[in-house]
Amino acid sequence: MTKMEIILIILGVVFLLYAGFSIPCLLQIQRTARGMAETLEILNRDLPVIMRNLEEITTNINRTTTTVHRQVAELSLTLRRVQGIVGVFLGVGEVLRRRVSFPFSRTFRTSLAVARGVRVFIDCLVGRCPEERVGRASLPR
Repeated sequence: MTKMEIILIILGVVFLLYAGFSIPCLLQIQRTARGMAETLEILNRDLPVIMRNLEEITTNINRTTTTVHRQVAELSLTLRRVQGIVGVFLGVGEVLRRRVSFPFSRTFRTSLAVARGVRVFIDCLVGRCPEERVGRASLPR
């Protein structure tokens, strides 16, 4: 045998070993390709349903967002109106407070005293004087 024949035999054996070890890898690649084909078929079958569901969800979210925006705008408008009304009342209160020369508590006490006096006057006018209610012994002479 010549060197060339020995090299060809070694190359043949190496090729056969390579082919023998490649068979399990090729079988695994074939199984993986079948699994991917099944997965692709399932996705193609179920994807339109999933997309429809996503479209419905997106539509509902858009409606909800629009409703929330509208309600927030209405609430903001209402709050601005209330704020304006409160501002008017505060302004009127400030004007009244500056125009009145004495404090509110003094005015309130004076008003209560006037109200008591008017009540006593009306009681006396009607015929029920305070002397009769309290008794004559407690009145100073």
